[in-house]
Amino acid sequence: MNISEFSVKRKVTASMIVMIIVVFGLISVSRLGLDLMPDLEFPTVSVITTYRGASSEDIESTITENIEQWISSVKDVKKITSTSSEGVSAIRIEFEWGTNVDFAAQDVRDQLGLYSQFLPENADSPVVVKFDVSQLPIIFYGITANGTMSTYRLKKLIEDEIKPRLERIDGVASALVVSSDEREIRVEVNKNAMIARNLSLNQVMMALAAENLNTPAGDLTEGHESLIVRAVGEFKSLEDIEKVVVGLSQRGEPIYIKDIAQVKDTFKETHTVGRIQGERGVFLIVNKRSGANVSAVGKKVKEEVARLAGNLPQGIKFTSVMDQDDMVRRVTSNTGNTAWQGGLLAALLIFLFLRNWRPTLIISLSIPLSVITTFIGLYFAGYTFNIMTLAGLALGVGMLVDNSIVVIENTFRHLEQGEPVEQASVVGASEVGMAITASTLTTVIVFLPIVFATGIVAKLTTTMAVTVTIALLSSLFVALTIVPLFSSIFYRGKGSEVINKNAMREARFEGGRRLYRKILTGALKKRKYILGGAIAAFIVSVAIIPFMKTEFLPESDQQSILLKVTLPVGTAIEETDRVISQAEKLFLQQPEVLVVSVQAGSSAEQNAMGAGGRMSLSGQHEGLIIVRLVPKEERKFSDKEILERVRKSLPVLTNVKFEQINMASSAITGAAAPVEIKIFGKDFELLKQLADNVVYKIRDVEGLRDVTHILTEGSPEHQFVLDRERASRLGLSIGQISDLVLTGTQGKVVNRYRDGKDEIDIRLILAEEYRESLDEIKTLPLTSATGKNVYLSQVSDWQRGVGPLKITRENQLREVSVTANIIGRDLGSVIRDIRERLAGFEDELPEGYFIEYGGDYEEMVDTFKILLAALAVAVLLIYMVMAAQFEHFLHPFVVMFTLPLALIGIVFSLLIAGQSISLVSLVGVIILAGVAVNNGIVMIDYMNQLIRRGVEKRKAVIEGAVTRLRPVLLTALTTILGVVPMALSRSSGSEIRSPMGMVMLGGLTVCTFLTLFIIPIMYSLINRISFKDYQPEKSDQETT
Repeated sequence: MNISEFSVKRKVTASMIVMIIVVFGLISVSRLGLDLMPDLEFPTVSVITTYRGASSEDIESTITENIEQWISSVKDVKKITSTSSEGVSAIRIEFEWGTNVDFAAQDVRDQLGLYSQFLPENADSPVVVKFDVSQLPIIFYGITANGTMSTYRLKKLIEDEIKPRLERIDGVASALVVSSDEREIRVEVNKNAMIARNLSLNQVMMALAAENLNTPAGDLTEGHESLIVRAVGEFKSLEDIEKVVVGLSQRGEPIYIKDIAQVKDTFKETHTVGRIQGERGVFLIVNKRSGANVSAVGKKVKEEVARLAGNLPQGIKFTSVMDQDDMVRRVTSNTGNTAWQGGLLAALLIFLFLRNWRPTLIISLSIPLSVITTFIGLYFAGYTFNIMTLAGLALGVGMLVDNSIVVIENTFRHLEQGEPVEQASVVGASEVGMAITASTLTTVIVFLPIVFATGIVAKLTTTMAVTVTIALLSSLFVALTIVPLFSSIFYRGKGSEVINKNAMREARFEGGRRLYRKILTGALKKRKYILGGAIAAFIVSVAIIPFMKTEFLPESDQQSILLKVTLPVGTAIEETDRVISQAEKLFLQQPEVLVVSVQAGSSAEQNAMGAGGRMSLSGQHEGLIIVRLVPKEERKFSDKEILERVRKSLPVLTNVKFEQINMASSAITGAAAPVEIKIFGKDFELLKQLADNVVYKIRDVEGLRDVTHILTEGSPEHQFVLDRERASRLGLSIGQISDLVLTGTQGKVVNRYRDGKDEIDIRLILAEEYRESLDEIKTLPLTSATGKNVYLSQVSDWQRGVGPLKITRENQLREVSVTANIIGRDLGSVIRDIRERLAGFEDELPEGYFIEYGGDYEEMVDTFKILLAALAVAVLLIYMVMAAQFEHFLHPFVVMFTLPLALIGIVFSLLIAGQSISLVSLVGVIILAGVAVNNGIVMIDYMNQLIRRGVEKRKAVIEGAVTRLRPVLLTALTTILGVVPMALSRSSGSEIRSPMGMVMLGGLTVCTFLTLFIIPIMYSLINRISFKDYQPEKSDQETT
């Protein structure tokens, strides 16, 4: 008893199985998470090391080069890139795909543990960080108080009332509150008063560090009591700090802090300014835990914020600057809509063809049942609802009915022969069981090379491949079990009615058959011309490909614009803010803009937190503008068009760079920009000249924006060279001296002051009037080993210079990247133009210097190689399945001849839609290869059956094609209509879906036409069947 017979004979049992599938499917749906993309664990680890006060060159030589060398021996390291900037070394290690990131991070920590003792004494310990896209912020709030309180008080209020509540929500990893105002206790030293009392900063520092302690001092027994003795020295007020003794006068009197310094309860010096909708405020950044459901966490966070905001003082407003939950819901909803719309179109088409509600209902039910079964598979596979899994469902929805159509058609044939309904239902499914299994396998097997692919290709497409595979295997199961079950129920006692209605339906379709038979007979007589025309069209399509647009991922219309603004190094925060405010005001005037948030400048602490990232700011000369737009469906212009409008409205600003950051692309590829030209060499002066030359040569290439390189002039600096011999005699080292200078100019946190629950930094620094000129710094007193004070100028020589702001390296070689964004053109054509501009330049590079192309282009080239190899393997696997099905080595080539000709439809559909060749469209080509052969398999299989029955070969070719005309059209058109909503979609997220749907739409349309004509022609050629003198008999007008 096969499964079809079991379903019909054991109706109750089979019905219960259906119910079980539905129940488990609904449970699975409720437990499937919702995300924008599949869970991407990039095999990337970063090592961040801070060394305050060190120049970028010192960072490179003392930290970066050493760590690069130590970790290069770690297993499976693919690429090491680094950025050495002032005070921070950021090293990014990329491992081979498939590497366990947790183990890799531990290997890096172990390696650093062996050698970290060789790092500079004052450098902080290296911090190893794993990169996880899923841990990026899900919600980014801007909070303002409408002038009712300072940003410091506002920050404190949010930290006390909101932050702890949000961090208790299941799935929230952290809630970070960021403000430009941060409280500190500042001890501002009067240098002259300090010198007059023969003191130095080092002595003041040690005095403050030694105080403010509550320490145990033993225990004491009094009578029958044992009491702990504790020394209580913690600061209770600013007066306690002022009374700290730093030394003794010549008369032996104590010298207090208040004698040489002022103690102030104030704010840290501001190097950054933040605004939301033009008003000063604070930022609240909520991050989710890895693996947590974006939608569920985002919903809970927003509900909690709304509830808590009602208890805050009046005037406080929460503005959503970025909301990943909102974007995920909108994109996944749009993708889901294309799936049910495609299913509805397929069902309507089936009804138009069959003109009978019973077979239409049976076939249409196979869609939801297959989808529900797919949900169960996705749940146990650990997947989520995301743009790739839903795109897989939308892509496969039209194919889900193919197997059911074949079973219903064959069941009808047996009912016409007078067989009982139950027998017809069983035999109808059993007879075609092997055929539909083979056709399903040809579709499913094309995903095998994708699953075994490596890199970002596998990460992005495997989830979709698995989704389509589960859906198609589910549809096969439904066709062989549930369709026979429903047929035996719906047609019970309706045998004669079915025969009569089917006869009427056949009569209506007979006119189409006669026309097709006539055209096909003529085509077979002139098969050389038909075949020649098809080949000519194929050659034209191939010739067009080099002129088509190419890119890694289709350009997407983002709901946010991220704009990085860079002024010359050394620009004060006030000037940076003035420039940024001009763009800010223009954005606020745009009708498509919801929210504008800006940050001007950055502190050293923030630099360390975001070192190496494209959104990180490296000083007061840089700023970031984040613009949230209305949803794509509610505006006429794209994000790039809105940005261009603002650019044109800005006044001409010299030495100001505006750079748009595409976070979606950067998160997936890790690329600095779509266009990245990497110049390698040793000397940074020469590298800068070469980079400037490249910028000059390509800056006017059509479509390029924000052409720049990171090797700026660097920060102006005063450099002191230590007189080592004199310093040595005095017992002073370069480390001690530089630390003292750093304390005087920038300040140093020497202790913490507790105020209630808050711990506030105590910063020691020279008073402002002693930090305004170099002469004041030169007379800074240093305490020698003998206790005698000497001035800084006595042990050092000073000069003015410029140090590189950032030094970048890749695989232990210095490099400078020229980066650019693209607007209005595709990546491939832009790179071709750039290569033409730089052809002579590359040949003239000095020895040891060379150029590589990175960015999205590097990822695109690697991806295309992987996918084309996967396509070749997929075609080979399809051949193997068909050869096994036909038991013939040549017959598979008849069907496969249509595959290269499908390129005609693919090329012209992409051209008409204005879309590019990309990762998405190439995946569509691979899927098309598996789908396109299905109808050809059915047609050739029937031709072979007729010949085996003894039908004359020429008649068998024609009647085999004519008889299969309706199932071929029906299965093809249901698949085509199923992808129409996906192909024509222009909603949010459609950029990922549409190219795949367009490839399927154009390719399958052409393939269907070719199946009807080219397959009979190729079959007759391979089997040497001549139609030269063929005259159809009158009986040939009837269906065999």
